[in-house]
Amino acid sequence: TGGWPQSYPPGPGYARHITFNDDTFVRILDFLREAPRDPDFAFLGPELLESCRVAVDRGIDCILRCQVRIEGTKTVWCAQHDSTTLEPRPARTFEPVSLSGAESARVLKFLMSLNSNRAEIEEAIRGGVAWFERSALHGIRVVRSNGDVSVVSDPSAPAIWARFYDLETGRPIFTGRDGVVRQNLAEIEKERRTGYSWYGTWGRDVAEAFLRWK
Repeated sequence: TGGWPQSYPPGPGYARHITFNDDTFVRILDFLREAPRDPDFAFLGPELLESCRVAVDRGIDCILRCQVRIEGTKTVWCAQHDSTTLEPRPARTFEPVSLSGAESARVLKFLMSLNSNRAEIEEAIRGGVAWFERSALHGIRVVRSNGDVSVVSDPSAPAIWARFYDLETGRPIFTGRDGVVRQNLAEIEKERRTGYSWYGTWGRDVAEAFLRWK
């Protein structure tokens, strides 16, 4: 299908899914794209360098096919996708099936870096950027104090984005080690509140990259 598992050999668990989590997929593509361009990799030889080019092309096609459509509208990506069907898949108990604000930002920036005139790539970019615009969270601020993390009201706060969004409702979701999906960060245990990046400014990076790309 053109994707890569989290680890190799992948084994029977979630590590065998196509892994966008922690930018794994995009980092591999960056490396494989660079190898044929960089004289330092000439020792690999023509055959292996050509394999790198082919793998990049297949990886790009995989990205396009994995992009989640909701009611016919292109959105973004899950952190993991099924290695065969390409459908969104969960990973660890606190990483549910969802739309990922963090990983999707990096995928979109990679697609923009291709400088491609393929219509499918442009459609994927514009669909993803529009999703980030719709999914921005306003009027809240994430505060770290006394060894904990909380979300407070702040009308003057700049927009932020959640790590995970529910596929059906489009709302941010949060999950502790019990695997139960909840609607508020305060509802999961302190260890998970403080030990994971539940919010970020990923959409700002996407917007800035989109302005340059346009």
